[in-house]
Amino acid sequence: MNYVWDIPTPMSFGTPAKAILGNWEAGGILTIASGTPFTVLVQGDPLGENNTDAYQFPDRVSGPGCSNPVNPQDANGYVKLNCFTAPNPNYRLGNAGRNSVIGPGLIDMDFSLFKNIPIPKISEAFKAQFRTEFFNIFNRPNFTSPNDNRVIMDSSGNPIGNAGVFTLTNTTSRQIQFALKFTW
Repeated sequence: MNYVWDIPTPMSFGTPAKAILGNWEAGGILTIASGTPFTVLVQGDPLGENNTDAYQFPDRVSGPGCSNPVNPQDANGYVKLNCFTAPNPNYRLGNAGRNSVIGPGLIDMDFSLFKNIPIPKISEAFKAQFRTEFFNIFNRPNFTSPNDNRVIMDSSGNPIGNAGVFTLTNTTSRQIQFALKFTW
């Protein structure tokens, strides 16, 4: 969602007040997205395929607290490791399946405030604009899915040290920029 709002100036303002409080403009962009699915895996080659790529799926546990197998916005333990177990017996794929876990969503708000200053002495169309722009104004961390740490256990079912840990963000931290723009 985005918006641009020309902030109205009351007609009752005198010339000095109109010069200071008039010709303001605000804008914003709000982005909200659901998380992307990713696959949790078991390390090694428990199927005996002589393959070095981890592609074995764990079994999903349906115990208490496991209806959602993630801890939302927990950067150090996004995946609930207690909701997964090594497949038993070995030599079969687990039931967790491909892309069965949903990564964190994204919420980002950018905001801008502009002061338009007409300068008719130079030309009728000449205008200066002072711009203030805030990116990720609420400074919300928007993490990517933990694809670098999606191997959550070894072939014996022991948790891996960095399982489900976030390493990257989708957006930058809050950034503010100021600019002066001339149009004619």
